[in-house]
Amino acid sequence: MFRAAHHAIPAAVRWSVATAVTALLVALPGSLRAGEADNWQQNHPEWLWCDDFESADTTLSRRYQDVSTNGFSVVTGESFDGSQSLRQHYMQGQVDAGWIIRVNDTGFPDHIFVRWYHKFETGFQGFPPKMARVRYRDHTTWVSTFGVHCWLETDGVLALDVAAPNSSQANSTGWLPIARSVFSFANSQNVGRWICFEMEAQLNTPGSTDGLYRLWENDTLLAERTGVDLRGTTTQKINEVMLDCYWNGGSPKPQNRYYDNFVISTKKIGPYKGAGSIKSGGRQGDAPLAPKRKATVRVIRRATPASFDFIVTSQPGPMAALLYDVRGNRILALASRFSTTGTERISWDGRGCNGTACAPGAYLVEVRVNNVRAGGLLFAYERF
Repeated sequence: MFRAAHHAIPAAVRWSVATAVTALLVALPGSLRAGEADNWQQNHPEWLWCDDFESADTTLSRRYQDVSTNGFSVVTGESFDGSQSLRQHYMQGQVDAGWIIRVNDTGFPDHIFVRWYHKFETGFQGFPPKMARVRYRDHTTWVSTFGVHCWLETDGVLALDVAAPNSSQANSTGWLPIARSVFSFANSQNVGRWICFEMEAQLNTPGSTDGLYRLWENDTLLAERTGVDLRGTTTQKINEVMLDCYWNGGSPKPQNRYYDNFVISTKKIGPYKGAGSIKSGGRQGDAPLAPKRKATVRVIRRATPASFDFIVTSQPGPMAALLYDVRGNRILALASRFSTTGTERISWDGRGCNGTACAPGAYLVEVRVNNVRAGGLLFAYERF
């Protein structure tokens, strides 16, 4: 069994923890250059695709090899950056909706990152399950033999759900265990603002379990699975990257959702930090240039012998609490939410992203407010 204790850490451990914390606090996430869609091929040779939907030619089929415009179109007047974005307009009861797919018939690299900005309009109701996909699909039979899906669960929680019928790790229906995040659109503060999401997918060596997939929100890691078999012993490659608006149960009313700043890359992308023209409230939910805000974290009680709770106090706004080990390795995101009061209770059950119990030792809870590091707490997690 494990128990959590908040007490003094031995000097040798404190030194190694301090070293790790220093590294954590000075390291900055990868950034993008201003005007990211302008000359992106020259500015970002690691990028495979970039679209900010600002082109005067708004015909999607000229830029995407597979398109449904069932309510899906480029519009002016609502955008993350610039003046245009991609809008899905749902009619009441609409199930079939729009999509765009970048297709590479010879295959994308086996390790890619996909980033997009997304917004549900203010007052949006319900949780359309589909958002984005990275997959292989046979373009003769239209059968997909693996796919990493960023989807909304029925309770609004964002998750990575993976179909992998050739995997040695799949269940009887051909799916891997779902990776639910701590981010939820049931929180009304996540509706009516632009939010940056990024997926990573790395295919396994055929016959091995060295694949992985991850999901970030505003550069906060939300979900992760490593040691994964995605394609079994096959050599099939990723050949489609998709933004998708299908709504299994149908929209309860006429309403809109939006996409913007869509990038595919061979390296981590991160939130946009350019200085372009901002419209419609601009970069809500992505404020890396905001002034630093102070935050405090304290242990308030143990929920069980192997878990405990924290109280985080900060300024109201987008807040994330991240757990690291003393080597600076991120274990998981404990929370990612919009704090309306500036005081949040956060729980940890002593487990990492893969669901296994963490080893005894020193850990750091780091708090970010508006994506700026604002404070943290060192604590010990011990075996008894």
